[in-house]
Amino acid sequence: MLLEKLPEVRSLSVEDKWRLIDELWSDLAREVERQGVDENTVALLNQRFEEYLQDPEQVLPLDACLARLAERKRQWK
Repeated sequence: MLLEKLPEVRSLSVEDKWRLIDELWSDLAREVERQGVDENTVALLNQRFEEYLQDPEQVLPLDACLARLAERKRQWK
């Protein structure tokens, strides 16, 4: 886990942690913009969208997806 490599992050205030998240996200967005669009990702997104159009019932609502992710996270700990 990265927090083990950067133990000083744990001592930051909640406000500073949010700032760090914002700065990391902005830095990541700039890096992604410089690299351009990954064609494999675009192809996968197009494929998934076509699958959705063929069978919209296969999609889970956001709250169900988040609940599933939360359950998996609990199982990992």
